[in-house]
Amino acid sequence: MRFHSKNPVLTKIASSSETSYSYVTGKTATFSGIAIKTGILLAIIFGISAVIWANIEALTTYLPLMIISGMIIGFISVIVASVSNRAAPFFTILYAICEGLVLGSISGIVDFGIEAGLVANAVLITFVIFGFLLVAYSTGIFKVGFTFRKIFMTALFSIVIFTFIYSILTLFGLSFIKVSFEFLLILSIIMIIMASFSLLIDFDNCKMAVSGGLPSRYEWNLSLGLLVSLVWLYMEVLRLLILLASRRD
Repeated sequence: MRFHSKNPVLTKIASSSETSYSYVTGKTATFSGIAIKTGILLAIIFGISAVIWANIEALTTYLPLMIISGMIIGFISVIVASVSNRAAPFFTILYAICEGLVLGSISGIVDFGIEAGLVANAVLITFVIFGFLLVAYSTGIFKVGFTFRKIFMTALFSIVIFTFIYSILTLFGLSFIKVSFEFLLILSIIMIIMASFSLLIDFDNCKMAVSGGLPSRYEWNLSLGLLVSLVWLYMEVLRLLILLASRRD
């Protein structure tokens, strides 16, 4: 059995010969196994974020360094986990640690420097969306097929190319779009929708992996894929709330 993923974390799974039942000799991936590992990763992120928040004043000088280093090491961790299944458990946990540093620092800056309560609202909204998507997918309201994946990949590729070109032109003072509040609002909503679609595809990847009998060690890859999309969704929701807060001011 083979399936396609928009997520580099799952690229190796999609092409692995171990997706065949004949290669499965041990324990296979389960939804409970994926859920437990995802819960562990989220606990790491929340734990590190809590430590940062409790010491936000003492760590103020180091926040930029934690954000930059966390993003770089986190990105590398995702790449390594996508090409080495044996290393996936270690680098998945390392990614969670890095995201704890990044999200804890950014969230601390937002809550203490912009507006208190924005982070709590962003976390709540993120998990409400996550729960809704999970229920909607499980009950068949949202279906993920080849066309859905193709549209998602096309849209994501278009956004990346547009952002790259716009950034280059802006550096040379050739911006061709007026960046208004309305433009940023529409862009933010689009990105939240994209992150939500990413989660739907991750749900489908988990379902296909479990039904296809992948070895249990791939649960780490699947959990990492979910975490990457969940972090993306949270950041986009937080960005939207910051935008709306700036409008009120």
